Parts: sequence; structure tokens; C-alpha cells
Amino acid sequence: MREIKNLLPEIKDKLSNGGENSVDGVRTGQRTSTVTNLIRTGQGRTSLLVLKRKSDSNHENKTDEIQKTEHTPRGSPNSSTSGKLPIWPIFEGLWLILSSTYLLHVSLFIWLSAVVSSFFYFQKVSVIATTVTSSAGRRKLFAQINSFIAVFILGGQLSLTGRILTIAGVTTAICATPFVGFVNLVTLAVWPNWVVVAICETLRKVVTYVVTRPGRELLFTVVSEDEKYKAKVCIDVLVQRLGDAAAAGMYKMLFGTLNGNPSTVSLYGLPVCLLWIVSAYSLGRRQVQLSKHQISST
Repeated sequence: MREIKNLLPEIKDKLSNGGENSVDGVRTGQRTSTVTNLIRTGQGRTSLLVLKRKSDSNHENKTDEIQKTEHTPRGSPNSSTSGKLPIWPIFEGLWLILSSTYLLHVSLFIWLSAVVSSFFYFQKVSVIATTVTSSAGRRKLFAQINSFIAVFILGGQLSLTGRILTIAGVTTAICATPFVGFVNLVTLAVWPNWVVVAICETLRKVVTYVVTRPGRELLFTVVSEDEKYKAKVCIDVLVQRLGDAAAAGMYKMLFGTLNGNPSTVSLYGLPVCLLWIVSAYSLGRRQVQLSKHQISST
């Protein structure tokens, strides 16, 4: 390599001398002859062999990459993940739920939450359909209610959520929405009109998204990583949809049996709300115990 570096100044001098005293064609010929004479030396042969080996190794690497991409199935990053079905994590999460009493309790709480929320939704639609005659008036009323709810939720999450969770704790946070749901059903049974629906819907959603939903996420801070992600996916997808389906079937049966009386239908939802309150309280106490156990063990 030192001999090749020593030859570089000579190459530059010969190329520059040849280029100053001739036209373009003569310059090209002198440069070609100069390079040819240098290649005939041992140093030139050595450098050519090195360059040839490098080009051969690069060609082999490219060939291996092409063969790997041909044998790898399309749409999958590697062969290990390509064999897994997309639905498989749900079954893993279901197995984790069945293996843990705490996760079973969380699933019951979220299932009852979905049942009561969907039940109140159907009740809200039925009351407004009977009190507001025009479809345009119903759409306008729902739009106004949702607009007020969005503003209150934004302000509450920015200013109140952290303070409430710090002062009141997880148990109070997850018990807030069940208690509000119980009060809403009693109020709708007594005064089934659109004003009560607007107030109850605003109160229920603001309490849910400002207090209870953040507290519900804290329930998964005392479980393992697999339980936190795999079981939570199963609960959010499967358990909550089953709760919605159960509420729809229950409301359809009650509404048809009781001849569409909204006041009486609301009373049948009260036992579910009471069970939801008891489940939320015991689950909050269990979360506090597990949190203290984690702190003491670390």
C-alpha cells in the first residue's frame, strides 16, 4: 500500500504533463498508456486483485439477500411472526383472564359498565323519541348535548382529573360512574323528559371520562406486562362488546314486555347498577392492596 501511495504523485505529474502539450485526443491516449504501464507493475496487479475480491464479496452478499427475500413470505417481517394468526393474542388474553381472579373481577366491572351504559343509551333514545316529535329537533338536541359534554370533558381532564385521582384514590374514582348511573336511572323513572335526559347524559359522560376512565386505567398498573397488554386487549374488545350485546337484548325484552314504558324500564336497570357499585368498590380495594404489596416487595 505504501508503494501504491508513492506512485500516485508520479501518475498525477505524467497526466498533467501529457495534458498541457496536446489536444483532447492526445491527452486521453497519454493517460491511458500511463495507467496501462502502471497496471503492468506488481503494485497495479495487487490493487486490481484487491478490488476484484471486494466486488466479488459484494456480489455474494447481494445474492444472499435476494435468496432470503425470495424464501420469506410476503407481508411478514420474518418467518417466526408469519405463522401467528392475528386473533391469537385474544385467546392468550382470555387465558390470562381465566387464570387470574383479579382480571376476572376487572372483566366483571367493565362488562357491567358496558351493560349500564348501553342500557342508558337505549333509554335516552326512547325518552327523546317520545318527547321530541320532529327528527330535526332530535338531531339538534343531540348535537347541543354532545357539544356541551365535549367542552366540560376537556376542561375537567385538564384541571381536575389528576387532583381527583391523587386526593380521592382509585376506589372513589371507579365508584363515581356507577353511583351516577344509579341516580340517572332513578331520575329518568320519575321524570322521563328531554331536559332530564340532557342533564343526566352530561353528568354521566363527564364523570366517566374525567374520573372513572382514568381510574380504570390504573387498575392495570398492578399486573404483569403480559396481563397489561394481552388481557387488556381481550377485555376492551371481547368483554365490552358482550356487555353491549347483553344490554341490547335485555332492553329489547323489557321494552316489548312493558309496552314501551320508559319509567318502568329504568327501574329494571337498578339491580344491575347496584351490582356495578359493589363490584367497583371491592375492585378498588383489591387494587389498593395489590399496589401496597408491590411497594413493600420492592
